[in-house]
Amino acid sequence: MKRLANGLKYIIVITLAIVWIAPVVLVLMNSTKSIGDFMNGSMWAWPKEFHLFQNIEEAMNAGKLTKYVKNSFTYGVVGATASILISAFAAYGLVVLRLKGSFYWFLLIYSGTIFPFQMYLVPLFSGFQKVGIYDTFLGMCLFYTAICIPFCVFLLRNFMTTISREYVEAAQLDGYSTIAILFRIIFPFLVPPISVLFLFQFTFIWNDLIFGLILTRSDDIRPIMSGLAAMQGTYISTGITTLMAGILVTSIPTLILFFALQKNFIKGMQITVKS
Repeated sequence: MKRLANGLKYIIVITLAIVWIAPVVLVLMNSTKSIGDFMNGSMWAWPKEFHLFQNIEEAMNAGKLTKYVKNSFTYGVVGATASILISAFAAYGLVVLRLKGSFYWFLLIYSGTIFPFQMYLVPLFSGFQKVGIYDTFLGMCLFYTAICIPFCVFLLRNFMTTISREYVEAAQLDGYSTIAILFRIIFPFLVPPISVLFLFQFTFIWNDLIFGLILTRSDDIRPIMSGLAAMQGTYISTGITTLMAGILVTSIPTLILFFALQKNFIKGMQITVKS
């Protein structure tokens, strides 16, 4: 019976792995085909010609992916960095400085993750137009920073509660200021969770589609996923392989970021689970 149960587990895991990997294999195979090869054969057929670099070049130039990638990279770095920094200050005030009513302030901030994001679309669209930041870099950076703050505060607050207060008290006895304690005592402990947060928030911003479509309209401002959606509408009848190559290119930055932060990411995840 135990052997049967283990065999069933392996079958389930292998089946899930195949279901998960199949779309990736499909994108890889078709991004290397020429348009003629794709139109005259099956999606699952092996490519007859290696056309990947030509498809990537067409996606980056004709599909304007270079501009969209630059936009999303800017939004990802600015939004993730600013939200983590602001959240670190907020968590520090809630946990270390023990502000009056800190738990209720935390609930107010964290409530930003409770409601579905779709309910923000109409107020954001209307508000951005009235303030004059619709379809601007400033507006998108402010939005991505704000929307990432609740989860960052949640994680950093939980992590700071695990740091011994003796470190803070010793620093106060040595004459450290409030800001010095945060940057010189607390921040070194935050490197692993910050790595986790930066990867999560950058990936979220990079993969955002709905807000990019609603809050932008020009190619100079639109993020990468909105650009891919526009590219699909333009090239779906004549260059699906170009679209596949564009999808492949846009998945590379998050993979590079994961492997670059892998050590701190794994450590941060272990600490986060324990906390």
